[in-house]
Amino acid sequence: MTSTRPGIVYFVLPFGLLCAAAAVAAMPLVEDDMTALGLLALTPAALIGFYAVAQGALGERHFGAVMAVVYIFVAAAIFRIRDYDDKSIDFQVAGKLGSFAMILATTALFYSFAIGRLRFPRLFFVWLAFFAALMGCALYAVKVPFALTCALLFLTCYLYAIYLSVWLSRRVAVQVMMCAALLLCAGSIFVYFAIPSIGVMQAWTAEGGFGEIGRMKGLTGSANGIGFIAAFGAAMAILYYRSLDVFGRSVALALIPSALICLVLSNNRSSMMALAAALWVGYVFRRNAAPKILLTVTIGMVVAAALVFFSDEIFALLSRSGRAEEITSATGRSAIWSVVLDMWAERPFTGYGYTSALAILPLDPRLFHVAAHAHNMYLELLFAGGIALLALFLYALWQTFRQAHRLGAVNEAALLVFFMLRGMTEATPFSGMVGYASIAFALTLALVIAPLVQPRVAAARLNVPGPAPMPRELYP
Repeated sequence: MTSTRPGIVYFVLPFGLLCAAAAVAAMPLVEDDMTALGLLALTPAALIGFYAVAQGALGERHFGAVMAVVYIFVAAAIFRIRDYDDKSIDFQVAGKLGSFAMILATTALFYSFAIGRLRFPRLFFVWLAFFAALMGCALYAVKVPFALTCALLFLTCYLYAIYLSVWLSRRVAVQVMMCAALLLCAGSIFVYFAIPSIGVMQAWTAEGGFGEIGRMKGLTGSANGIGFIAAFGAAMAILYYRSLDVFGRSVALALIPSALICLVLSNNRSSMMALAAALWVGYVFRRNAAPKILLTVTIGMVVAAALVFFSDEIFALLSRSGRAEEITSATGRSAIWSVVLDMWAERPFTGYGYTSALAILPLDPRLFHVAAHAHNMYLELLFAGGIALLALFLYALWQTFRQAHRLGAVNEAALLVFFMLRGMTEATPFSGMVGYASIAFALTLALVIAPLVQPRVAAARLNVPGPAPMPRELYP
């Protein structure tokens, strides 16, 4: 990297002088002229951006990490409001497409180098088969182009996560996700208070009609979306804190309070429970697991007894409305699950195609128009690809847990528990277009797969770098 720093300086210094000259020259100009001159002054910034993008795509590790944060942030963030039926390509859609295009280009360049030089483990191909099955299910979806796009981008996210974990190192990959989460959480806090039309969730209520309901949706467009990012970011910051470098720990110390604020303001209870479960798993299985498991079973029995005798009171306390039915019906999700199972019974082996729930469920007269997915990760896969797809997913999960156990990868196992528990009430990351959640899931898999990647003999002779291991304290 030292050889690239003088080059950056040579870019930045003329850029600063040009901006200063533009500011002085712009004073007597009219508005249109100022706009044109401003665009001209920004040309060096665009050149710097192109340089950073190119270096990141070509495998320079520091630029690769910085650009990964940018890509993930742009792919997850929403900066504008428009009508639900407006599907035109505006600046935001163009930015997301550009980010995915660069992710695809970076991934293609990495694998053109890696094939023949790196030996990927069996677990890599198990998940590759699962994502290939998603693409197969997309071929008979209600909206084939959209389904294929979602499946292809998800596969790309998986391959990109392997690139991050193998080429940049697992520590850097973790810090990339933490940096993206920090930007999204900090930006969401800002828009929640400064621009409520973007940052505050709106919904229909019987008392006040359609309007703001106080829950944060931030830069993601939904309360559950920012809740997921906050919970996953907090989980990574806490679980991996000891294995991070100074920069990573600084990011973690900024991310944890920001994430907790977003988690509280979004009031996303499924993410809160998933975060608590992940941290508990990380604590229980790190050292001296036997007494902690006994403590867990004891606490579970006490909670179960309390629910038997005081279920209505406890559920009413946990609900947003004060009604126990809100919890017992999983906020109305039980009705969606019933419809999904009834429809799946008509196509038990093939399902309806990937992402087809978005087009089918809202039209069912037993549901409502916002029931755009199954609100359950396992039922979503069952609805999309039938028993075969769900069985392949569960088999891949089982194999991942086996490898995590063999490696002593407690943190990765805790993150998998996070997804499995949250998946009981949310279809993320299989609910449609990919975003932060899709990359987070793929990265969790990649953190287990990366230590198993081995350089081939020819690569060792050519001094090709293999995967950089995490510090040993990650795997106690």
